[in-house]
Formats: sequence, structure tokens, C-alpha cells
Amino acid sequence: MGLFKRDRKKFGEILIERGLATKEDIEDALRIQRDLEESKRVQKKIGVILHEKGVIELEDIENTLDEQRRMESFLLKGLIYSIFHSK
Repeated sequence: MGLFKRDRKKFGEILIERGLATKEDIEDALRIQRDLEESKRVQKKIGVILHEKGVIELEDIENTLDEQRRMESFLLKGLIYSIFHSK
């Protein structure tokens, strides 16, 4: 799965595409995430931050994570197909 992290869409990108968050919402959540990690050494997922701020619902987090998993599965199947069907 680590192979595909750079190929898959980021959580925030999917939220923006689906109209659930703005670019500014994502940038603000990323800033909060970074500040928490630096000052308190606490890791908090961007989805949790956005939910706490009232930007998204828990169902939006679940649906977005499901979409990421489907994309990873699609990429993996494509990779496997290309390995076994290359000449």
C-alpha cells in the first residue's frame, strides 16, 4: 500500500472535489495539524480537525476514506495487470 500513497488523491483533495470543504478549510486544518504536532507532539488526522471545526460530518470522513481505498484497489489491480501482461 505504501507504493500507492503518492499516486492516490489526498483526503483534502477529495473533500474539495466533492464540495465538502474549501481549499482554505484544508489549509487551515493542515496548519492546525502541524501546530499540534510541533507544540504538543500530538498527531491528529485532518478529518478529525475538520469535524471538530464543524466543516464535515463523521459520515464524510468514512465516505472519503472509502473512496481512497477504492482508488488504491484500482491502482493495485492496474499494476498487477501490467506486470502479468507486459511483454
